[in-house]
Amino acid sequence: MKRLARELCAAMMRIRLGGGGRGHQMTRWQLLQGDVLVGELSEYGCDQPFFLARFTPGPGWESVRPSFEALATYRGPDPDGLRFVALAKPLQDLGLTLAPVDGQQTPLQLFKDCMVRIYGAEARLRY
Repeated sequence: MKRLARELCAAMMRIRLGGGGRGHQMTRWQLLQGDVLVGELSEYGCDQPFFLARFTPGPGWESVRPSFEALATYRGPDPDGLRFVALAKPLQDLGLTLAPVDGQQTPLQLFKDCMVRIYGAEARLRY
């Protein structure tokens, strides 16, 4: 099963990289709250079902950092999903979006079109 997941991830990256992947970069995203740059995510790989990205904070990061840090602590059993909802809802209420830097994809609304978890300089993105 792990081998299949690795092969699927490699195939997805080849598609996203435009074929063989040489000379192309993964998607770069701006994390925005309205017009305020919260940070930038630069995809570099995948760990199915997530894309892995480097995170660089922007001017709006400090105002949302506590909510992302709270979500980063989410682990363990949560049979009814209530703990996750309690941690994700404050982020959803911030109206954050991910906008591709190259403008070739539609911006994504967090926790509606995609999910982002940020751990320091690393991020995991699912969309």
